[in-house]
Amino acid sequence: MGTIKQGILGGFNGKVGTVVGSSWKGITYMRGQAQHVKNPRTAGQVYSRTAFKAVSAALSPIASTLRLTFAKSAGKMSAFNKAVSINLKEAVENVEGIPTVNYSKLILSKGNLPQFDYCIIDDLSENGHYYISTINGFQIDYEGLIFFIYDVADKTWITGVIKQHFHTGQTLEYTGIPLLGDKEYLCFACAYDPATGQVSNPIKECEAMGG
Repeated sequence: MGTIKQGILGGFNGKVGTVVGSSWKGITYMRGQAQHVKNPRTAGQVYSRTAFKAVSAALSPIASTLRLTFAKSAGKMSAFNKAVSINLKEAVENVEGIPTVNYSKLILSKGNLPQFDYCIIDDLSENGHYYISTINGFQIDYEGLIFFIYDVADKTWITGVIKQHFHTGQTLEYTGIPLLGDKEYLCFACAYDPATGQVSNPIKECEAMGG
């Protein structure tokens, strides 16, 4: 049985008749009770559920960093669910009837900071130092950078959050896990302001390579 706490027109918790009341992030809401579906396994429903699971599995290892890169754009969703929702549209391809995540098409940030044109993460000596070069047609100052690197063969992620003032055209040094020269990596990056939590959309061209 539901409990009405704020009067007949206010919020309530639990089920009242065919209406369910609850709250999330301090927002009270009501929804209709889920109806029984005669056939919950149509081809379309199975495909959609499989696609959702595939994207969730692909992004789960980097969930903590996605909470930074989608925090300001999530609205009433969680940041991770916002990332999943966007990538269901942008990164899923139908491969012989099976929804498959194309990692090269992943969108890993959403924001309003200005982008820069190019970023290269290059471990020149394989000693665990990333040299991050940024290039733009004119100089722009930034307060930080977030990057994601996907090891294609091992199917593992490396992420980094750099809270350091820099400008386009500058080379940064970041200590982390070394990149190997004989491996294929996918690289994603965005500008980041740690003071405000704002990010940019993904940088247009981003490359990672080992020494």
